[in-house]
Amino acid sequence: MKTYSYEALTKDGAVVKGAMESGSEGFVVERLQDMGYYPLKIGGADEGSSISLLKIFENRVREKDIMTASYQLGVLLEAGFPLDRSLAIMSELTEKKRLKEIINELLSGVRAGKSFSDALSRFPDVFPPFFINMVKAGEAGGFLEDTLQRLADYLEYSQKLKDDVRSALIYPSLLGIVGGVAVMVLLIFVVPRFTGIFSDMGQALPLPTLILLTLSSTIKNYWWLIMFSLSAGVVSLRYYIKSEAGRHYWDAVKFRLPIFSKLYKETSVAHFARTLGTLLQSGVPLLNALQILTGTLEGRTSEAVNAVREGVKRGKRIAGLLKGNDLFPPFAVHMTAVGEETGRLDEMLLKIADRFDSEVRATIKKLLSLLEPVMILSMGLVVGFIVISMLLAIFSINDLPF
Repeated sequence: MKTYSYEALTKDGAVVKGAMESGSEGFVVERLQDMGYYPLKIGGADEGSSISLLKIFENRVREKDIMTASYQLGVLLEAGFPLDRSLAIMSELTEKKRLKEIINELLSGVRAGKSFSDALSRFPDVFPPFFINMVKAGEAGGFLEDTLQRLADYLEYSQKLKDDVRSALIYPSLLGIVGGVAVMVLLIFVVPRFTGIFSDMGQALPLPTLILLTLSSTIKNYWWLIMFSLSAGVVSLRYYIKSEAGRHYWDAVKFRLPIFSKLYKETSVAHFARTLGTLLQSGVPLLNALQILTGTLEGRTSEAVNAVREGVKRGKRIAGLLKGNDLFPPFAVHMTAVGEETGRLDEMLLKIADRFDSEVRATIKKLLSLLEPVMILSMGLVVGFIVISMLLAIFSINDLPF
């Protein structure tokens, strides 16, 4: 049994906080609902202490914060509270200063007579275009609370995938850092101690030893130049990739990489299907949804979606347009055709997204399972080269004339 903290809303609009022992968050939600509460936030009882250690990030509004806010607002609206009252309650619940300021601005805009989507559009750096357009469609159709729930689900899927990738990268990252530090210690502090001994030997050193000593001396004496060059190279590469020519070049390269091309394709198809399916499910017209989707993509994928949009304008079916692009595999094309024929395109697109999200996780798992032994082998080869180079020089002492 674990202890979970919770924040819930009573039928009178009061916010209650507390802690409850349960086997999972789902059971906490069910028990709160049985008590007549509307659960707003469930978390570990010790979350407050961990959050207090990250004060430096308190003003940063992350995707996870938007996901939580969407869920909370959807619950409040579903409970029958008007939008302005719901935003006021959310402002009281929010601990992050920046997010609280945004919610208060949204509340002021709504009370001034603006629509919720217009109020959101004042913060394009926080709320992406697809978020705002889905809210606009929900307002027009009168099902804003359902739309917010779909947005929360969409953001939860995205966040979960990112969290899975970050968690999987923890061990390889630590392995790389520890191995790199160990090699630097050997080259900067250990190897130079033998330089004087080898220089007094009066004979030519083995080639591996010469290479090692030269590398050690270069790193020790010019580490600042090496760091500056690497930093300048990384910054220049990032600026180049952000440029028009750089984006096109990188987009062409990443879809041709022997190992990673499959991962990029799966990720692109999953993003395409989930975003378009969520937009359609929220009542956004197809052409508008494709236009919004084009703005959330880049490179080859964006061009493919734009071509689909132009084809739909001419009355063509999406499945036929996707079939002509090798970015979309047969499964995605077939499921899209089924969705168009049955009138359930949004559901089929979300099924496609679920399938390819699973494929992405499986592909990442395979790549990481290969990455770990490759890193261990690489570190072993580097350390082995250092040891062998030193031993060759030591063994050559026996050849000295006495």
